[in-house]
Amino acid sequence: MRTQGSGRVSRRTVIWLRNFAVVLSMASLTKPVRGQALPNAKPEQVGFSSERLQRLDAAMQQKVDEKQFAGMVTILARHGKVVEFKTYGKKDLSTGAAMDKDTIFRIYSMTKPVTGAAMMMLYEEGKWQPDDPISKYIPEFANLKVFKGVDNSGEPILEDPIHPPTMLQLMTHTAGFTYGFGSSVVDKMYHDQQVLHSANLQEMIGKLAKLPLLYQPGTRWVYSISVDIQGYLVEKLSGKSLPDFMRERIFEPLGMKDTGFYVPKEKMDRLATLYRVSDNNEWTPASPENDLAPDLTKPPTMPSGGGGLLATAQDYLRFDTDAFEWRPTRWRAPAGAAYGETDDFEPPARRADDRSWTPAHPPRHGFWLRCRGV
Repeated sequence: MRTQGSGRVSRRTVIWLRNFAVVLSMASLTKPVRGQALPNAKPEQVGFSSERLQRLDAAMQQKVDEKQFAGMVTILARHGKVVEFKTYGKKDLSTGAAMDKDTIFRIYSMTKPVTGAAMMMLYEEGKWQPDDPISKYIPEFANLKVFKGVDNSGEPILEDPIHPPTMLQLMTHTAGFTYGFGSSVVDKMYHDQQVLHSANLQEMIGKLAKLPLLYQPGTRWVYSISVDIQGYLVEKLSGKSLPDFMRERIFEPLGMKDTGFYVPKEKMDRLATLYRVSDNNEWTPASPENDLAPDLTKPPTMPSGGGGLLATAQDYLRFDTDAFEWRPTRWRAPAGAAYGETDDFEPPARRADDRSWTPAHPPRHGFWLRCRGV
């Protein structure tokens, strides 16, 4: 899992998130009890092979032994029952502290499905519609331009969008935004403006309003800052901060007691150390000073809906088993569940030289709410 998706790094040094949580869940058919762990089951009781799971264990241990990861947590569940819950390696190499089942991880882009769920809750409440222009809710985006190329002097050539980018396109990474990690002229603009390092979400919106879209809305799929924009919209449409909305409407109802945008002082000893790894395999703990990890001891001034959450593997399983099955339970209504299960958009035409589509992100793959390719 590369940390470039978090919006924290722009270096040639290969940076990997060596501590991470692997959450695997399949077709949960029973509802978890609020705040309680899912019941356990033997692999064969829910259709797994104990022998094949041993191969999975060996593969995970090999990753640690080969020093590809300092440590990890895996949890596998099916039919609402946990089949396997294991730890490997260390959560901190300097102290030798072993990885624990309740270790807290920076989950980076696994934040995106949670933000998507928050947006769908607001959709269910009639706060927005898929065909609405984004500028209906973010007036600063009323005059966005589209990057067309550069002139002989190297200055950007801009044009008007063929239509205003819509909420549906914002929800599917097809609105025209990028992330700032690529090599395009627009990506460089994002980087130079430090969009993802803005003081707050309003400042981020102000910067984006002055930057061109990378492509015409609806014509490409590009992994982007769109979900951070969604985080801003959650605040604007709900009247609550993004952390408060998620805590009150998602985390507390699901019993996700260790999930949030920062780590309280009393839980800091459970936080997995993040490492910056150079090309010659030198491991350095990440810190605000080396621009890889923000200060996690206090609430952020710019909570990132695209990559700012921290959680345990078990907390994320609670979200996964409930939200990804889209059951109309205590914290969602059927309308969003039904719409979220569809591929209710036409995929953009793909040019022969367009690499924004990948095998992992094919057209009509349910990205919007299934949140694949986060």
